[in-house]
Amino acid sequence: MSKFIVFKSLDDMPDIAVSKARMDWNKTGSWRSSTPRREDKTPPCNFNCPAGEDIRGYLDLLKHGKIKEAFELILQTNPMPLVCGRVCYHPCQSQCNRENFDAAIDIRLMEKFMGEWGLEDYTPPGLPSPGSKKAAVIGAGPSGLSAAYYLRREGVNVTLFDENEHPGGILYYGIPSYRLPNDLLKPELDRILQGIAFRSRKRFGRDFGIGELEKYDAVFLGTGAHKSKVMRINGEDLPGVKSGLDFLKKVNSGEKVFLDGKDVIVIGGGNTACDVARTAYRLGGNVSMMYRRTVAEMPAFAEEIEQLKSEPIKLEFLVAPSRIEKTGDGKLKNLYIRMKLGEPDESGRSRPVPVPGSEFEVMADIVFTAIGEDPDLSFFDSAGKSSGDFDFASVDKRLRDKLFVGGDILPNPRTVPHAVGSGRLAAEKILAFFDGEKIEQPKSIAVVAGPDDINLRYFVKVNLDKRRKNLYGGDGVIGEAQAIEEANRCFSCGVCYSCNNCYNFCPDMAVIKSSNGYQINLDYCKGCGICANECPCGSLRMDEAG
Repeated sequence: MSKFIVFKSLDDMPDIAVSKARMDWNKTGSWRSSTPRREDKTPPCNFNCPAGEDIRGYLDLLKHGKIKEAFELILQTNPMPLVCGRVCYHPCQSQCNRENFDAAIDIRLMEKFMGEWGLEDYTPPGLPSPGSKKAAVIGAGPSGLSAAYYLRREGVNVTLFDENEHPGGILYYGIPSYRLPNDLLKPELDRILQGIAFRSRKRFGRDFGIGELEKYDAVFLGTGAHKSKVMRINGEDLPGVKSGLDFLKKVNSGEKVFLDGKDVIVIGGGNTACDVARTAYRLGGNVSMMYRRTVAEMPAFAEEIEQLKSEPIKLEFLVAPSRIEKTGDGKLKNLYIRMKLGEPDESGRSRPVPVPGSEFEVMADIVFTAIGEDPDLSFFDSAGKSSGDFDFASVDKRLRDKLFVGGDILPNPRTVPHAVGSGRLAAEKILAFFDGEKIEQPKSIAVVAGPDDINLRYFVKVNLDKRRKNLYGGDGVIGEAQAIEEANRCFSCGVCYSCNNCYNFCPDMAVIKSSNGYQINLDYCKGCGICANECPCGSLRMDEAG
């Protein structure tokens, strides 16, 4: 036991309650009825990122000015931050816990900033020499590019096949230049394709077949969904009725498309329909867009719909085409019927039901159909499979055991980040396959940090008007200082960011700080819970067990 201290007068006593003697003899941990546990939760932004990015992690690096490290952290799960910063619908941002405090972190803008920084200032490291393992990647869209990128960085010898002249798939040929200019896309693709053999104008089933693929140790199939769905109405095969996706491909390929003064109808309500309508308007067309449900049921992303509404495009809801006829002067007479919403269908949306006697007609020069796309799996015809959901049973047995698929062939949401994520996951499965292993599904369910986990007393609301003026300018390009300021608003939901609160507030000095973070010395922790109560991000919890 330490030496007993005697104060001879009041003046000898300290100003605050503090012991000048050692207290390590008094192991107050024996009093404890609850115990603090470090439990980093999953931030909602990370959980809702289809590409699997560690968003909280790169924001934390960015707020400390470590831009290169932040960019490289993104590249660990997403090889195309510049693309996703422009075309991703960013479900991460809509789930940000800061939304109801003042405003969500603008993750879209942060990723766009990082992508453009990488375009200008990042030098990729050297690649490992190709090893003995060879992989064929069929389809140079987002999923194929992602799979090829991660395989090549692990030393796999990768050959990438695509039926088009340029790599990129939907990125190059389907997304309009006002959303994703090809002069920005090309350098990002060049970085991704470093060390990869790209074989253009090679369509699987036409220019090469399973025989050529036998020499590869693994094959990834990511040919996307480019086969436009049909409306199943009379007249849809008339010369003036065209696929919206084919129209976008022509425009993006540099073909001259003349729509000046022409009356254009776009049928559909998804992202492709929005892109077709906005592109046709930019080419001088008088554009009307027809959709069989209401705006609330449109499958297009909310941002796409808002941008569509801001342009002089006529929107007609609750209408469906019944037939199309050619008139004597070469016009297209479109016959429509009005709809009302009924019970939900298999998609969960209200089913459109025709209203008897409500037929009407609209004249047009051109009709673009954009009611959805399916994968074209006609290269597996020999196995009795021509289209629809992918079925491994349709694959020749020479290929079946080493075939991996991703992107829009899978029944996932057909978005760029989902395709990127599926391509990376396929690369991980291929690498495990090479090692004779198999990736197991995680057994535990992620614990996502919610708004109730955040101690809002430690955060200050921003002036939204001032933030808006500082953060946004032109097309959203911001400077480094503004990006760091925005990253500093991150709550770091559920993940310790070394704020020292638990260390500073512990009355028993039971929190030990080291280079490995914080540990709790249970010999002295008496379970008061102050550390957990004062944790800003909710990464500490109190367990009833001692």
